[in-house]
Amino acid sequence: MGMVEELSHPDGRVAGLKQVLRCARAAMLIKVYIARDADEDVAARVSAACERYGIPADTMHTMHQIGSACGLEVGSACAGVLKRQ
Repeated sequence: MGMVEELSHPDGRVAGLKQVLRCARAAMLIKVYIARDADEDVAARVSAACERYGIPADTMHTMHQIGSACGLEVGSACAGVLKRQ
C-alpha cells in the first residue's frame, strides 16, 4: 500500500510532530513518514522515537507530499499510520 492510501483516511493517521511522538510512545503506530526536507531537529527527534519504539520510518517523500496525502493545505514534517483497532 502506498503513502497516499495509508494517510488518506483521517481516522487512520496522525500528522505533525507532537501527535506522532505521542502516538509512538503509546505504541499506536505501525509506520511513520518523515519528510526528507523537514527541519533536521524535527527529523532527528522522530527518527530517534521510531528507533526506540521499533517503528518503520519512510523518508522518501517531501513535506508537501505528506501534507497533501493527509488532506492538509500545508506541508507536514511527519505523519504516522495508526494501528487498526
